[in-house]
Amino acid sequence: MILPAEYGARMGNAIQGHGGSIDKYLRGGIMATFGAAPKSDTWAADAMRAVDELIFVTEAWREESRSAGQPPLDIGFAVATGPVVFGAVGDPNRREYTVIGDAVSLAAKLEKHNKIAGVAAITTAEAFDTARSQGYVPPQPRRSLEKSDVGGVEFATDLIVLADRY
Repeated sequence: MILPAEYGARMGNAIQGHGGSIDKYLRGGIMATFGAAPKSDTWAADAMRAVDELIFVTEAWREESRSAGQPPLDIGFAVATGPVVFGAVGDPNRREYTVIGDAVSLAAKLEKHNKIAGVAAITTAEAFDTARSQGYVPPQPRRSLEKSDVGGVEFATDLIVLADRY
């Protein structure tokens, strides 16, 4: 059985270890930002490196689960870039940090698209190119999914597969 605290710790350590800020835990997911707070000039590269580590952590965790006779994990990842608005929202009794914007919505749509594309991690070609311009070097060659129809996105989008299904 996967315990939420264990999921949060394993994934959170990888995200924060690459300069990411966890915005919130959503049902079975985590929304994180890179470069908003704290500011970073390599935010896209940091996000890609975090996904690389998340993939490694997930693969190891899947193997642990199999060895313990538990069903393997099915975790997906997505990265989108673009302008966001971030800050504290709420009232004097309850405040929380959050981000909103088209990039946030796109990342959520991409994460759902993982299953349709049959992959574990995906990003836009634009985000991938930005990360590479910031010094990101992929650990292995990546493949493209050109002109992909992503649910809820008006135009076909060029995507890069960061990890195939486990």
